[in-house]
Amino acid sequence: MRKKRIFYGIFIAVFITSLLSLVLSGCSEKSVYKEKAENKISVAAYKTKYTSMPNFLKSPGNTDSLNNTVISAHIMGYAITQNVHQGEKVDRGELLLKLSAPEIVSKYYAAKAGFANAKKTYDRIKRLYAENSVSRQTYDNTLMQYNVAKAELNEAGSYLNYKNIYSPINGIIVKKNVSMGDLVAPGQMLFMIQGVKNLEFKTSVNVKYYDKIKNGETVKLKFSSINKTIKGKVVSVVRSANPYSHSVLVRISIAKAKSAMDGLMPGMYGVAYFKIGIKNALIVPKNAVVRRLGITGVYIVGKSGRVMFQPVKKGRIYKKKFVVILNGLNSGMTVITGKLNKIDIGDYVNPDFAAAA
Repeated sequence: MRKKRIFYGIFIAVFITSLLSLVLSGCSEKSVYKEKAENKISVAAYKTKYTSMPNFLKSPGNTDSLNNTVISAHIMGYAITQNVHQGEKVDRGELLLKLSAPEIVSKYYAAKAGFANAKKTYDRIKRLYAENSVSRQTYDNTLMQYNVAKAELNEAGSYLNYKNIYSPINGIIVKKNVSMGDLVAPGQMLFMIQGVKNLEFKTSVNVKYYDKIKNGETVKLKFSSINKTIKGKVVSVVRSANPYSHSVLVRISIAKAKSAMDGLMPGMYGVAYFKIGIKNALIVPKNAVVRRLGITGVYIVGKSGRVMFQPVKKGRIYKKKFVVILNGLNSGMTVITGKLNKIDIGDYVNPDFAAAA
């Protein structure tokens, strides 16, 4: 009986001690909370909201030259002089290649001799015909032979000119299909030259946006490789859809200003931004978005004024001062925009919305 009393006494003492410790700890937390609440930091803040803004369709594509020239051989011959290489810039009228074609030369001199003989005969018959010494038929036959010889000489001369191959435009040699000593045949592709001054941008757009893109509208073109954004204008929307990709081709002219063309070249990758309507997006000031331990997010304020870190997924920049938030925030939340280096998670702050305006 005495042992039971001792046991109950010890149990009651332990219970009272635990109860006192809980009461004291609660009082301590309340005092800490009260101290933090009284020492709130005043910070600039922004109330999140949805804003109407243009909705853009991003469509990747490539630049292309409006002047693409394929140079082929017109005669058979051996390449004996080669002045240019792939990737080199050439000017209009610049000599690209010389061919050795003995047969063409022989035919030319033969045609030249035939023409000289036909001319002498024609001149003589013409004089005799004027004197009524030959018939009209003889004169007509001689005139026909003279014209045939003249045509053969012109043809042989044109083929002779094909021995030297010149560039028809200013541009860059993007393909070269001949080397020194090669025997080339008529119709064989020798060079492909692309002009670098007249460029356009080509992109394929899903057919569901076909009626939203209009000829003449201004389009923003972004080239990340050269860190440049320039303006273009829709030239045409091809009225034929690709049956495999379900897309239509859109051609965009590029501004011809020298500053806009600097760094651009045929085949360069870029992205076109087409305005296809209006959308509602949630935005916050750019300076509110920070990185913490490799995570992009913002500092938000709870109902009690306590600071929390909220990870977000950000989108494009809007009006150079705001950033679109794709995920992580809702409308009406309080985002801290000032004194970000003086606060931390768990601090208590007093948001000042006027300071962020």
